[in-house]
Amino acid sequence: MSKSLDFLCQIPVICIIMANAFKNLLKADDGFKISPLNLTQIYTNVVKASNSAVFAKLKRLALLRMAENNLMSEGDLLQSDISIEEASSFSKEWPFVLREEKGLCNTIVFRFGHSSIQEFLAASAKLDDIEENPLPLRSGCCRELVDKALRNATGKFDVFLRFIFGLIKERGTLEPKDRLFTYTKTMILERSSVGLFHCLREYDSQALLNEVNDFLKSGVSPFCQTTPQRWKLMVQITRALEGMQDNFEMQVSMRSDERLLRQLPAILKSRKAMLRFSNLTDKCCPALAAVLSTKESYLRKLDLGYNSISDNGVRTLVEGLTDKNCRLKALSLQGCGVTSQACRHLKHLSKSCEINLHCNIEQMGCYYLASALQNNSSHLTELDLSINMVGDKGANEIFEKFDISQLRRLEVYHCGLTVLSCRNIGEALKSEDSSLAELNLSNNSLKDAGFAVISTVIFGCGITRLGCGYLARVLCSISQLYLDLSLNCLEDMGVKEISDGLKNPLSHLKTLNLSHCSLTDDCCAQLASGISSKQGIIGELDLSGNDLQDKGVRKLCVGLRNPHCKLKLLS
Repeated sequence: MSKSLDFLCQIPVICIIMANAFKNLLKADDGFKISPLNLTQIYTNVVKASNSAVFAKLKRLALLRMAENNLMSEGDLLQSDISIEEASSFSKEWPFVLREEKGLCNTIVFRFGHSSIQEFLAASAKLDDIEENPLPLRSGCCRELVDKALRNATGKFDVFLRFIFGLIKERGTLEPKDRLFTYTKTMILERSSVGLFHCLREYDSQALLNEVNDFLKSGVSPFCQTTPQRWKLMVQITRALEGMQDNFEMQVSMRSDERLLRQLPAILKSRKAMLRFSNLTDKCCPALAAVLSTKESYLRKLDLGYNSISDNGVRTLVEGLTDKNCRLKALSLQGCGVTSQACRHLKHLSKSCEINLHCNIEQMGCYYLASALQNNSSHLTELDLSINMVGDKGANEIFEKFDISQLRRLEVYHCGLTVLSCRNIGEALKSEDSSLAELNLSNNSLKDAGFAVISTVIFGCGITRLGCGYLARVLCSISQLYLDLSLNCLEDMGVKEISDGLKNPLSHLKTLNLSHCSLTDDCCAQLASGISSKQGIIGELDLSGNDLQDKGVRKLCVGLRNPHCKLKLLS
């Protein structure tokens, strides 16, 4: 659903029209699934359902009265060969199309149920006239309508023209590569016309979005008449009008199944839906499955962690996940309490979809997992074993049977690891062909010995000042931008070693967290020297939770006043 159509759904008359259109489209044997429809298709289905000859006459009347007010007397109806009796009978059957009212002196008058009804019928009549022309002339006639709409600053003909484009698609009046569409795109870019954007979207929303996505990937304008700078404007218009956003998250006070259903259009247009701790149950799963199976969905990551989603809910979600239109890349069901039954449903998913279950795997489970990875691992780029107590034996079983250097990301947070797991990790990091760019070993008891083996850094792992020598050397050999050493007992001597690494011209470090590291004022002079180094680029430094006192702050200020200091944030 487009953002504009979402807005129209707030109008009661439009809701009635939609309900009448869907009434004839939804089938019980198809699970009442709704195929994506644009505004033209919805109105077309209403007309098809009526089978009334009056609609044909109303089309001509609607076109005649485009420049007039909406109120029609008997004389106006007779211009289109519609009698009072015929109009009255029709209005009782289709009140949202034509309404009968009492006028002055008890006269009977009529008006269209909504302005959009008149504009749809008028567009249909106008296209009938255009189609009477030979094929080479039709494009020019439509182009004249585009120019007419642009000349009207009030936007009076925008919806009318939008229906024209939608009906061109429905009837196949013009070829997809007709010059009309190139001309319309050019006018959007030159005039920043929102109305024309909706016209193109009405004709073929997916084709337009594909062109925008192709430009974002390649940076090359889809057609030579416009420059890349102009197409950047098209991207901005598309993002604004489509309601596209990177993240969707419900407000705390609105977290429930019922509230979620009202937010489906926003979820559909988001790349990530972060719904953990949202009080959701299996009731929301059919709606989310519908979003996942919708061709127009932008959703690539869905986090349902810590909700009451049962195995039955997972089964419903899998119906959407296995649909040919689903393009989800990551699904999290962490903390949902699903059982092995849910895994039977999830096994049917595409290999390209990452699943996060956090399902209490222990050492024995690692033997099965290692065998599976050994036999079928070519597609795997991310492995997350976090908050599963696999221990050293379980981790090494996996690391020895599966080459973790081919991964892009490895998460083994809180897995009960010690120095005994570090050799395999260190070998993966040292490999010349290693693709491993992200490694999380937090909350494991690796200590200095483990740190020495893998030469990487994580917080809260029992590292002391003895491990800092290895760290200082590794700072100049990796392109690490963020380093968190908080909650490690580094002490002053350890930080002095790190400070020397900050001066290295090969260091890429921009953020350093040294909170709660048992530091005093004794290390502050070296830190001041590190942050004021001409070669350094560090911009954020966290020293909270340390006993620096006033003396230490004064030493730091010496470095802060140095013109080479690039620090922007000091905690």
